Amino acid sequence: MTTPTIYRDILLEHARHPKNSGRLENPALRASVHNPLCGDELQLTLDLSGEIINDCKTQVRGCSICQASASIMSEIIINKTLKEAARTGRIFDQSLSRDTEDVPEQIEQLRPLIALKTHRSRIKCMKLAWDALEECVSQNNKT
Repeated sequence: MTTPTIYRDILLEHARHPKNSGRLENPALRASVHNPLCGDELQLTLDLSGEIINDCKTQVRGCSICQASASIMSEIIINKTLKEAARTGRIFDQSLSRDTEDVPEQIEQLRPLIALKTHRSRIKCMKLAWDALEECVSQNNKT
């Protein structure tokens, strides 16, 4: 199997069988985001213990790339602090705008998405879950 085939298979698995799908009852933080360009909608709910993300659920109504990104993100951020999760999101964002194929170790799980960065119209789909996370972090900083 070729690398693009492996990446496609990983993304399809996450899109078809998303991890941490749903909504938490009484979440500590919640954010809803929308991509007006393609109509994707996503709601992120987080359960916290102090600054640690204990649980994360996403509800996605959108394309397979948006769903896969939310699924992978949910796996990455559980048991991280909000600050660590936000830093991971920023590194992902930076990787999407670089011309290099190098991927920092802390976002290796996101490599299948980063491989799609040449499809500029899909970047917002990849980032939507991370935008919701950033909104949750912003809400937390206001309290």
